[in-house]
Amino acid sequence: INAEYMGFALYVLSVGKGIDSHFLKQAMSGVWRLSTSQVPQRQTPPNTWPNNDQGEKFHSPSGGFGPVDDKGYGVSYAICGDHRLYFHVSSKHSAPGTSSSGLQEQIFTALAEMRQIFE
Repeated sequence: INAEYMGFALYVLSVGKGIDSHFLKQAMSGVWRLSTSQVPQRQTPPNTWPNNDQGEKFHSPSGGFGPVDDKGYGVSYAICGDHRLYFHVSSKHSAPGTSSSGLQEQIFTALAEMRQIFE
């Protein structure tokens, strides 16, 4: 579950129940410069996979989405087994100070550093 959806759901629930939540009002009034979501893989039953494949051979990076804020980023990711991650990073060319390729490089650097910790 994404944090922004959970926050929104809690906010709607609080409004519907008549609960005045200063915290939720504050959280939902902010600007969301980074929107992330995991892109699910293999949403069909195993018997529909090519050659009944149980491994990682037919995973794909799927698609992505744009930023929710004009000055922000949209980042989708997919975790495919133990050895493969996919990322789709987007931002608007018209937004000064954003760089999809720059953020992607930072993600790759962070992942490499995490890998070193566990090796």
